[in-house]
Amino acid sequence: MDASFRLARAFEDGERIIELTAANPDASVPNCPDWDGRALASHMARVWHMLSVIVEHRLDSFPGREMFPEKVEGGEFDAARTALERVDAHMRELEPGAPQWSWATTQTTDYYIRRLHLENLVHRVDAEQMAGVASEIDGDEAADAVDERLIEFAPLRAGRPAGSLHVHRTDGAGEWTIKVDGDVIVATREHAKGDAAVRGTGVDLMLAVWGRGTLEPLETFGDPALITEWFELTR
Repeated sequence: MDASFRLARAFEDGERIIELTAANPDASVPNCPDWDGRALASHMARVWHMLSVIVEHRLDSFPGREMFPEKVEGGEFDAARTALERVDAHMRELEPGAPQWSWATTQTTDYYIRRLHLENLVHRVDAEQMAGVASEIDGDEAADAVDERLIEFAPLRAGRPAGSLHVHRTDGAGEWTIKVDGDVIVATREHAKGDAAVRGTGVDLMLAVWGRGTLEPLETFGDPALITEWFELTR
């Protein structure tokens, strides 16, 4: 997926989030029980602002609180619209593949373009679940979200599950193995035997890995508790 595709999808999903949260400000977000539509819009505004500030100023750490605008009660949806337009503009100015600090594994601008795309995908699903409407999710984008969670984030987590896990996508390319080697979490894109394994479509895997779905639609092997531990570790 190239940068232009990712940014187009990110903007489209961002607009969908704003539309649905504004129409359902008091509705509960099922998989984020402390959030309603206003809280989801406010979260997106802050994330979009943070990503924009990092790439605009080429920061080498998280921006300080002084770089964030004051929160305006009742203005969540306008703030989200402004932040979405700003982050879209700054992301489009980036040179793909250029060196750039990030808090994850990839240390180039590609990380932020992908992060924006997948952040908006997952929270668009939140907004649609909140509004009670079906989500249309592309299988390859879903598998990309699984890959990001396992490859970029899992090695940075503090937990150390007592066993390895193999994850296999059934409706296209995508296999991952994640294990603890010494005291280090190692995630690879390969077929390998795990102490537990899980198979399913890209969409079902994404929903489970990101905590927006359950293991029920998936085919599991080995201890379900180990699968759950790994999936919870990546969140």
